[in-house]
Amino acid sequence: MLISCQSPDMVQKNFYLEKSKTYKAEIKRDIWGVPHVHGETDADAAFGLAYAHAEDDFENIAENMYLYRAQMGLKDGASGAVQDYLIKTLKIRERVQENYEKDLTEGVRLVIEAYAAGINYWMIKNPENKYNHFFPVTEQDIVAGFSIQNLFFSGVVSSIEKLQRESTNNEEYSYLYKNQEFVTGSNVLAVNSNKTTDGSTRIIINSHQPLDGPLAWYEAHVSSDEGWNMMGGLFPGSPFVFVGFNQNLAWGFTVNKPDLSDSYLLKINPDNTNQYELDGEWRDFNIESISIPVRIFGPIRWTVKREAKYSLHGPVLELGDKQYALRFSGMNDIKQVDQWYAMNKATSYEEWIQAMQKRSIISFNGVYADKEDNIFFIHNSSSPKRKEGIQWKETVDGTKSELIWKDYVGFKEIPMIKNPQSGWIASTNQDPFKVTGSEDNLDSSNFSPTLGLQTRMTNRAYRSIELFEENDKVDEKIFDAIKFDNKYSRQSRSYKYISELFDRNFETEELNDARKVLEKWNLHTDFNNQSAALGVCVLSSEWISEQGQRIPQNPEISFRDCVAELTETYGRVDPLWSERNFIVRGDKKVSVQGGPDVLRAIYGRNDEEGDLKASGGDGLYIHVSWYKNGEQISKSIHQYGSATQDDTSEHYADQVELYVDEQYKPTFYDDEDLAANLSSSYTVPFNN
Repeated sequence: MLISCQSPDMVQKNFYLEKSKTYKAEIKRDIWGVPHVHGETDADAAFGLAYAHAEDDFENIAENMYLYRAQMGLKDGASGAVQDYLIKTLKIRERVQENYEKDLTEGVRLVIEAYAAGINYWMIKNPENKYNHFFPVTEQDIVAGFSIQNLFFSGVVSSIEKLQRESTNNEEYSYLYKNQEFVTGSNVLAVNSNKTTDGSTRIIINSHQPLDGPLAWYEAHVSSDEGWNMMGGLFPGSPFVFVGFNQNLAWGFTVNKPDLSDSYLLKINPDNTNQYELDGEWRDFNIESISIPVRIFGPIRWTVKREAKYSLHGPVLELGDKQYALRFSGMNDIKQVDQWYAMNKATSYEEWIQAMQKRSIISFNGVYADKEDNIFFIHNSSSPKRKEGIQWKETVDGTKSELIWKDYVGFKEIPMIKNPQSGWIASTNQDPFKVTGSEDNLDSSNFSPTLGLQTRMTNRAYRSIELFEENDKVDEKIFDAIKFDNKYSRQSRSYKYISELFDRNFETEELNDARKVLEKWNLHTDFNNQSAALGVCVLSSEWISEQGQRIPQNPEISFRDCVAELTETYGRVDPLWSERNFIVRGDKKVSVQGGPDVLRAIYGRNDEEGDLKASGGDGLYIHVSWYKNGEQISKSIHQYGSATQDDTSEHYADQVELYVDEQYKPTFYDDEDLAANLSSSYTVPFNN
């Protein structure tokens, strides 16, 4: 008998090394370090994509695993355990484990498993990394990640936080998702031959995300002999392009906020708190015990036991002396990966629409353009089919089973526009009935109020409409100028907020002089502007409140605070915007134009010196054109560079200058262009 002397860890690593040998992918990096990954099969390409992404961004891939495995409590202590409790209460991991084989197609399973294998191969080849405790990453980890992303865009997190605020009557409540304040918006602009001077079709994809961390964009190109050929932006831990293009089509997404989540107030049996009333009868809660590991301090851990309760509506939340049941779109769905895969493989409008009809990606506005001169907008939402006449945005009566919805409205019942006569579409997180020329916009009265569609207008929406209406036709230069516009509209909430200060007289000369600085602001956020520092500071309070669905404070409070802050930092209230607003990368600190909720979106936080450091907004953005002769041109820029973690790499910050100059680099999507601009090429797995 032969007895193995290998440790269990070594046996496991050898298993994954052998598994890696079943794949083969070529990774070509262009002169900007961007990976162009090719495999014979889609699975081969996914393996190579994972390896390339891990080379550049493994820390963020690994950091996501804490969330995907409901181990945030081990990372962040008690604050992280709140997220773990939600994920475990919703049984996301159990649902993935149970339905993985049944709900997902074989093709997408092969891709996901190959992607996980690529991450594991990188970990084996880099044993010194500090995240080896996550080895091996599994396909269930990847699928759980997609389900959790869906969770945060369903609105249920906002519903919980709203209930917390209302129950505690103050602002001391738990934010369930770190960096959520920087997932604040996005832009996608599209024009076709009706609007362009040369008959071309163009799209600018400009999703706004945190500039750092596990929600920051990574640029890559992935292709296979099986027809996958997408380039664009991915999140760490994703095998699919989320926003981008292929030779035939392109799309981008912006955050929308349809009403996809409901809170039901339950009536509890006074004689048995483990029962709730439904249709005049007392029903037993389903009660389970959940274990949540929490880091106490240093390496010391503790496992906390928490109770999870479920009604027929869904999971139950106890706040004070009240209990609420939660129900939201996609709560039992793990098929998001299938839809992303189908979209990545689409080569025509018909195939892309077929992918969207899967309805597993429950929200996001989509803007699409293609080489056939089509442009298209969809206010995508897997909206519940609810009973009419009920105030669904308020807390719902939990005693009536007829209010527990089970189905979604039909695909054709949500707002969508194809090829408006105006020739342009602008999606900027606004009212879905104001996304193109007024003559082409949909009539909101044709849609059920139970959809809970938003009516908000962002400054970016007002400005995009103004700019498209100012230009009868647009060429490439004007189209880019619209994207980089840095002005606030006089129609915007932001301007109305600060304009309340214009007729106020203050008790000091300092404050009255500061008011004059605000009054003379031309509403731009360009380098030499001397009113932008004060203006942006004041209006930021309104923007943050609006994002949190709260009433903004009196603008005078914001004004006084901002005058004090700017005076302390700069000795005056009117520094140049170039002295106030920066993007920082390593030892580079470079002035940047733009501000909150302008089309050139820059969301800053104060750094140690008191300046604004860009933390969210414009990151990776892409401009794709199809000319009348069929030629395709694409260009892009990343806020930093392709090496998101390695500060010794030449690609750690090599795109910063282009970014602040509002320029692009070529994507080298075409094979011939890539061959002429190649910096390295290698095949994984390696021979040794």
